[in-house]
Amino acid sequence: MSAQHCDELRFTGSGGANRVMEAELKRLVMRSPFSVRVEKPTREGEATLLYPFDPRIAWVAGCHHRTSSRLSWDLWSSAAVRLEPLFDDLLPALSSDERLPGGPHLRFSVDVGPSTDFESSPLQLRGVVKNAIVDALASRGVTSDVDADTPDVVFVARRVGTPEARRTVIGIDIGGGSRHRRGARVAGGHAPLRETLAAQLIMLSRWDARSEPLIDPMAGGATIAIEAAGLAAGAAIRRPSELPYRHLAAFNGLPDDTPDLFPGTVPQIAALDIDPDRILAMVGNLRAAGLTGPAHDTSIVVGQQDVRGLTPEAVERLLPSVRDMQPGVFCFNPPYGVRIGAEQGEAKLLELYADMGRALARFRGWRAACFVANQNFVYAFGHSPTMTKPTSNANLRGAFFVFQL
Repeated sequence: MSAQHCDELRFTGSGGANRVMEAELKRLVMRSPFSVRVEKPTREGEATLLYPFDPRIAWVAGCHHRTSSRLSWDLWSSAAVRLEPLFDDLLPALSSDERLPGGPHLRFSVDVGPSTDFESSPLQLRGVVKNAIVDALASRGVTSDVDADTPDVVFVARRVGTPEARRTVIGIDIGGGSRHRRGARVAGGHAPLRETLAAQLIMLSRWDARSEPLIDPMAGGATIAIEAAGLAAGAAIRRPSELPYRHLAAFNGLPDDTPDLFPGTVPQIAALDIDPDRILAMVGNLRAAGLTGPAHDTSIVVGQQDVRGLTPEAVERLLPSVRDMQPGVFCFNPPYGVRIGAEQGEAKLLELYADMGRALARFRGWRAACFVANQNFVYAFGHSPTMTKPTSNANLRGAFFVFQL
């Protein structure tokens, strides 16, 4: 038994995210500062893409990619399912690997993904990987400390593959941990949609920021509006200085700056909510995301509005430029009756869904896209979806829906 060399860029997302992750990466790389071609990825299930590793593509993904939950660089894999054989596989492989971080000293940590089919506990698996890395670095003259709080590099151990061909893969996190932690949501709301799912929702809606307005009529903390603005501009969500690139020779010579990839796009976005207390939260989150001030005053509008009373005329007053645009997109995350809305009862919730459906029917030619974890939503909403994609939000099973109004 011996370790196998890997050299792949791994994108991990929520269930069913593969197509969206692939489409977003193509879009970003086309406008990146590099002349590089994205090859067709290998799919590992419904939520993982594997690309041949290219540091330029990894740079674009780590800095700009919004729909992935995790990004890592796979280095080695082993079929071992016990601690001693895994250590014996990894130590010689890692000791001779020039891709490992150099320098006189390294602080690192080890994250372990799902590993129920490994014959030891996740804690023991982490320990043996940690020991192999320490010994491998020492053989290269690099001293190291395990530092879970402020590591220079995070190594990732995970079990992957089909049931009949499972392997333990060791890699390096190059995406800055959980990608939904953008740092812009300083004022939380009730049951917010994860940023990665908000980005997926917008991508699935096929919103064209150059010609279509986007409205979130139940905006809460403005997560969808923030992600829409970021996608429109191709704005970075991580800086190279926030990622382990300076410790990895593969990234030497790549840019330190991350300008917007679509700098000329000025989207028309409205974030609305019936609750006046949410207005301050939205403004605070937009400010934290750098989306307030003169440059955005005519691009992103925040307002108090009951979705049931929303009309095309009201939208034109909020966003006067929509008169010269094509019909737009509603993107929203309504209450499900699980964490919020339960106090109203199912009947009241279905009544709200029906009222929303009638209100949005006023917008002929528009599209509506939402994530909902309530199986009765479509029936009550009163419109037939043109797309349904099951997924989950923080362990709540639901689906993305797109409707033609």
